[in-house]
Amino acid sequence: MGVLAQVSFGSRFYLGLGAPGERRGYPECSVRAARGYSPEFLRTLLAIYLGQAGDEVGTLERVNFRCGRITVPGQPAGFFFKEFPRHHFAHDLERRLRLSRVDRAWRAAHLLPKMGLLTPRAVGTVQRPDPGGEMMEYLATEWFGGGLPYPEALHLVGGDPDARAARLREFIALMGRCHDRGVYLRDLVKNVLVRDDAGQRTYWLTDLDGLHPIRRITRRRLLFHLGQLAYYCPLTQDEAQLVCSTYLGTTRGDWAGKVLEALTAEQAWKVGSR
Repeated sequence: MGVLAQVSFGSRFYLGLGAPGERRGYPECSVRAARGYSPEFLRTLLAIYLGQAGDEVGTLERVNFRCGRITVPGQPAGFFFKEFPRHHFAHDLERRLRLSRVDRAWRAAHLLPKMGLLTPRAVGTVQRPDPGGEMMEYLATEWFGGGLPYPEALHLVGGDPDARAARLREFIALMGRCHDRGVYLRDLVKNVLVRDDAGQRTYWLTDLDGLHPIRRITRRRLLFHLGQLAYYCPLTQDEAQLVCSTYLGTTRGDWAGKVLEALTAEQAWKVGSR
C-alpha cells in the first residue's frame, strides 16, 4: 500500500492530516513524543543539544553544525538530534499547516514501516524560539549504528564484479519498492544506509524531510535517481545494463535508452533534471 493510500490523498500528507492516529495522540504543543518516550525526555535531549545540561545528564557528539549524536545514561543506543532553522517567512505558514520539514519527517517515520520500508525510529520533535524570536524545530530519532551510506558500502567491495552486482540489484530492488509504494526521496542514493546484520544486509532510509508522496514515478524523477546513482557510484557499461534490466524487467519500451543514458552520461547528476 502506497503513501497516498495511507493518507487518502496527497494533500493530506502536506497539510498534516496524514497518520491521523498519531496526530490525535499529540495535540498542539511545543513537544511531540513517540510512544515509549515522554515530552520531558524530549526537553532533556534539547537541553543536552544546546549545552544547557551537565555531562551527568547526557553528552553531545557533533556530526555537523546542525545535528549530533546524544548519549544518555541508561540509553545504550543513543539518539540522533537534528535542527531545522527558519530560513524564510513561508516556514511560519508551513508550521501552522503542519507541512514543515519536521512534520513531514515525523509522519514519514510512522508511515514507512507500515509499508515494509526500514527507517530509524522517530523519538519526537521540539519547537522553540531562538534568541531572536524565530522558531526553531528539532527532530530526534534513535541512533542508527553500524550503517554505511550506500555509495561507501558499494565502494568497499572494491572491484569484485559479483559483489558489486549483488549490491546494485539490492539497491535497485529497494528503489523499485519505494517507487511502487509512492515514496519519492529526492536525495535517495546518499540517504540510504546499509547495515550488515549477521551476514544479512538491510537497507534503511534516512533524512525523511525530503520525502514526497507520488501517485506514480515519472520518467524525469526516475532519471534523476539513476543520475544520482551514476554520479556517486560510477558504473561500467555492463553494470548499467544490469541496473536497467533489474528496474525495467521485460517491459523496457522506450525507457531503456534514457535509463542507459542517465547511467553512463559524463554529467550524470544533471540528466534527471533536464
